Amino acid sequence: MNNNKTRVNRVLLCYNLYVGDIMKYLKWAFKNNIGHRDDQKIELGKVITCDTWNPNSSNWDERGGFNFTNEECALRWISRGDTLYEVEIPEDGEVLKVKNDKTPGGIFVTNKIILKNPITISDELVRDFYKKSKLPLETYFECIGILATRGYYDISLMIIKDKVDMNNIDLAIDKFNRELKPNREIDYDCYNRVKSILEEIKSSIDINLFIDKEPYIKQITKDNVINLTGQSGSGKTTYAKEHFNSDEYLIVDTDDIFSDNRFNNSVGINKELGEYFRNKYEKIPNCGDNFDLIYEDILNYCSKYNKTIVIDSAQFHCIKDLTLLKGELIIIRTCIDNCYNRTIERYKTNNKNYSQEELEKYKDRKKAIYTWYKSTNEFIEKIDKI
Repeated sequence: MNNNKTRVNRVLLCYNLYVGDIMKYLKWAFKNNIGHRDDQKIELGKVITCDTWNPNSSNWDERGGFNFTNEECALRWISRGDTLYEVEIPEDGEVLKVKNDKTPGGIFVTNKIILKNPITISDELVRDFYKKSKLPLETYFECIGILATRGYYDISLMIIKDKVDMNNIDLAIDKFNRELKPNREIDYDCYNRVKSILEEIKSSIDINLFIDKEPYIKQITKDNVINLTGQSGSGKTTYAKEHFNSDEYLIVDTDDIFSDNRFNNSVGINKELGEYFRNKYEKIPNCGDNFDLIYEDILNYCSKYNKTIVIDSAQFHCIKDLTLLKGELIIIRTCIDNCYNRTIERYKTNNKNYSQEELEKYKDRKKAIYTWYKSTNEFIEKIDKI
């Protein structure tokens, strides 16, 4: 036997999701087809012999054989099948360990193989292999593309969160895009959703799910107005206190004005404006539907004060007429993961006697922030063109 060949132990452990056993050697296959290029059908538990076996050839097609992998590299080769098989090598089988940079130590070729215990691919299985994987960084980026084309949105995002940052985002997108291959069945909806997540990270203006960015600041007019916005939990109020904490600023918080609970405890200008809106309108307007009206009313009311007006509101994206905006716009671009976690912690702090059921309901409601932020990005993109 060639010195480069290594014998794989014939007795292999079975992979069992329910009892947690580990299967060391694995093979992906589509239905009962032995490989992505082969016509031979799988007969479970029986020896399957390849038609071509030239282990010394450097050409993959001429070398022949059946390829398989291990659990540390199985994630990368998920594009090769929809079913996973336990691999056993017969006593007279030969095994070649293939040098490969994508999955070092994770590709083997054999001339004879026994396949057993088929496992249908599932989210649980894929997630488990990601947790056990030991791959080069670039290979993880390829995996994001492969998983996205197969419809595994949540697991694609897990890898993005763990592996992608501002320093490697260009490489991640390049490797991701290379996995959109015409010879595969593509879940285009999932692929495009994942692609948009990567593009938001790369964008110089967009808020994204996992990485904080510096505030976006744009001077619109020379008026003494500061428009401060961002998602709930982004830190708008903290930013206002840190940067505009002097008598020359008048800080307006639309939550203190229009939320009845907040209004009851509000003071100063927010108390004044809350009473103003409640007296002026039979039905108090809301920022989602009536932001233009509210914005103009706030500016008109506060014009009697010789101060810079700071309007703190998460609903600036609801404005219909962008020409109404005055002064400077500041958008706090805290990532959505951090925004969500902050809102949950704030709820716990403000509701000392909450029940677990109440907390879970609040969490479910606030998960909408993972789609809400898209509206803010659309707003930023429009503003950036002005």
